[in-house]
Amino acid sequence: MTIVKINLHKVHAERELNAKGGQVSINNNVSIKNVEDMGFGVEGRRGLKFTFAFNCNYEPNLGKIEVEGQVFYVDEEPKIAEIKKGWEKDKKIPMDVMEQIINAALHKGNIQAIKISEEVNLPSPLPLPKVRSGSPEKTATAEKVAEKTEKAVEKIAEKSAEKGTE
Repeated sequence: MTIVKINLHKVHAERELNAKGGQVSINNNVSIKNVEDMGFGVEGRRGLKFTFAFNCNYEPNLGKIEVEGQVFYVDEEPKIAEIKKGWEKDKKIPMDVMEQIINAALHKGNIQAIKISEEVNLPSPLPLPKVRSGSPEKTATAEKVAEKTEKAVEKIAEKSAEKGTE
């Protein structure tokens, strides 16, 4: 069960210039479009290419970002045969493999979407962390805790010094 590589072959962003401002809803979606042999094998192991599509839609009609690529996956021959058979039969993938593939596609898709959203002036598809200063009460409380901690450390140091001189 190893993801070897993730390649992208399509990155597309579009922003509607005439869109009205207001509340923006961002919907992210990832899907597996195809599963095929990688055409490689090494001592009982084979590989598969999972083609994925990551879409980020900004509503109401503000824009969209599309990322497509392939996740290269290697495993034991029996597991690969099981995955391939399930996909060919009813487009299903075992949950343990699906989880790895979807997480890899989400990771790569979200990173690309964040980068390209900035270029076309769309909001980031994921909330980015922000630093906020604390309120005066929180700052005062934090200072009191720091003072008490410092005093406790001093007492421990004093007791250690006393034991050392005995």
